[in-house]
Amino acid sequence: MKEVVDQVISAQWIAPVMPDPTEVRKNCSVVLNGGVITDILGSEEAKLKYNAKEWTDFENHMLIPGLVNAHTHASMTLMRGIGDDEPLMSWLQNTIWPIEMSLGNEDFCHDGTMLSAVEMLKSGTTTFNDMYWHPSATARACGEVGIRAVLGMIVVGFPSSYAKDYDEYIQKGQSTLAEFLDHPTVHFSYAPHAPYTVSDEILTRLGDLCKAEDRKLHIHLHETEDECNSSEALDKSPMCHRSEFAGRPIQNLERLGLLNKNLVAAHAVHVKDEEIALLAEREVSTVHCPTSNLKLASGFCPVAKLLEAGVNVAIGTDGSASNNALDMVAEMKTAAILAKAVAKDTTAVPAATALKMATYNGAKALGLGDKIGSLQVGKSGDMIAVELGARAANTPVFDPISSFVYSSHGADVSDAWVNGQRVMRERRVTTMDEKDILEKAHSWVDKINALNLDPHPNHHPKET
Repeated sequence: MKEVVDQVISAQWIAPVMPDPTEVRKNCSVVLNGGVITDILGSEEAKLKYNAKEWTDFENHMLIPGLVNAHTHASMTLMRGIGDDEPLMSWLQNTIWPIEMSLGNEDFCHDGTMLSAVEMLKSGTTTFNDMYWHPSATARACGEVGIRAVLGMIVVGFPSSYAKDYDEYIQKGQSTLAEFLDHPTVHFSYAPHAPYTVSDEILTRLGDLCKAEDRKLHIHLHETEDECNSSEALDKSPMCHRSEFAGRPIQNLERLGLLNKNLVAAHAVHVKDEEIALLAEREVSTVHCPTSNLKLASGFCPVAKLLEAGVNVAIGTDGSASNNALDMVAEMKTAAILAKAVAKDTTAVPAATALKMATYNGAKALGLGDKIGSLQVGKSGDMIAVELGARAANTPVFDPISSFVYSSHGADVSDAWVNGQRVMRERRVTTMDEKDILEKAHSWVDKINALNLDPHPNHHPKET
């Protein structure tokens, strides 16, 4: 007698990612029951063994784990294309922070997250790691769309539309945590924005909370040379860390006891060899955001060195205001080819490594490596189907992983599952009306324009 299960998904290829990132299985099926992967077996065997409430056959597809966007600011989709071509600090001070102070309320964060969630699902991301205001609004949006998220309980050292001081930031974050504590796909971290916006005292306090609650500490770290040099000189400039310690931020975090397995260091662009060794020794995870780093001229992350040293390196898009997209498929390719140029080594970050960085490494960084990031029995049914060989750009297919990483786009992802729920079917999000989400996003344009900020300060003709 055949076993009755919720879903069987069969495909021409399956790339489980773990334990072997290079493995590709042909003509296999993934069995989902109760939101969990309960079996992976040959498709013919699956027909003999199972009766499924829903059976899906993909003729030209590869099943892979859902992509993990390990660093982003989801609501910033509503500021996509504003303040382009500005350096990081002037971009923040002159464009982003004024908009956030004026308009960054719960509706802004909810609507921005809805837009970003649709964009991410439609390009293969099933989990994202967020840092932004009003995490309660973001959590509600994630629940509505059905995407998995780790939401940062943000803390900064200045008043915002969200909170007035350190204590209120922490209190509001913990209230949101309590509200969504038992949510199956919404998780939480503590998220001090950066060493240059948060004091040593608060960093230490948050580190203690992470240790007590077994949570991640999500922070921007060593994103620019200015951040490192100003902190080392202790020049008290806007990019200098808020510490009385004259040293690079990584040195200071080590001094404070915060370099440990709980730390998720976004960017980590400017890291010396001895700092790389220290990050590896302390089991810190870093998140490589190549497109954002290129667009903001922040520099080139030594990804190959980090990986070789044993650092867990994940991939993130950063926010839409500095990327200006949330396409993790594009981000994977950029990460892979940029690493080769930086290392001057064609073997640096091969396709299978890039895929692992965008899936399992991201899951591990977020403390979810036992739940998601690979297609293995017992893990959550978070996965995507990628169509290969149906479009000129990724035809023919000799190596499916290579075809995905180097030749595909986010639009080649046709279907997505989160916690066993099919949240995208044939490129249509099943949980929400996409048209309504786009209309709400459009409605914010007039509100932002009414602030009379210069949206493109670097795009005016220069006098001669």
